[in-house]
Amino acid sequence: MSSKKLPDSTTPIEGAKLARRDGANVPATRTSIVRATSDQISHADRILIDGLEVFANHGVYPEENTLGQKFVVSLVLYADLHAAGESDDLNTSVDYGAVCHDVDSYMRRHTFKLIEAAAEGVAQTLLARYPLLLGVRVKIEKPWAPVGLPLASCGVEIERLR
Repeated sequence: MSSKKLPDSTTPIEGAKLARRDGANVPATRTSIVRATSDQISHADRILIDGLEVFANHGVYPEENTLGQKFVVSLVLYADLHAAGESDDLNTSVDYGAVCHDVDSYMRRHTFKLIEAAAEGVAQTLLARYPLLLGVRVKIEKPWAPVGLPLASCGVEIERLR
């Protein structure tokens, strides 16, 4: 059995519970959000964010949560960018600068033992904040992972559809 000491508390994934309509026990709906299938995502337009560096406090070991470390986040944002391409108007697209700041803020505000949980939280946050997104692919790498052997990084990559 491992002698690892897990942190006593972590932040639950933001938005993990379904929003409910007032007074009803049914999920809230947003008619402006389009649902996407895997096939639609494979043909969707993409906004790419590669190598966003975030210094945050995530990890199984207490030192990781106390001292913090660098994480490298890469994103693929799936959306229909046709209107943005024709109009040249940011309001018809997804502002990748705002997305970067949202990811940085989310990663700094929360603490997770696992980067899988951090990736899930980032995906859920982006899907909740940006209604034009059909889906997201989130890759989080941990270049200073405490494994005791030389390596470039350890990481996870997830894809979530609306």
